[in-house]
Amino acid sequence: FFLHLQGSSNPLGYDTALKIPFYPSLLCLDIKGFNNILVLFLAP
Repeated sequence: FFLHLQGSSNPLGYDTALKIPFYPSLLCLDIKGFNNILVLFLAP
């Protein structure tokens, strides 16, 4: 029933040191995309 018992970021439960931090870059890209959409819709 539960597909990912260990969590969505580590579904198989492997303990490895090879991890990629997505937090700073994805947050920055989301903010840039949101700003681009605002400029697109609010530009006269």
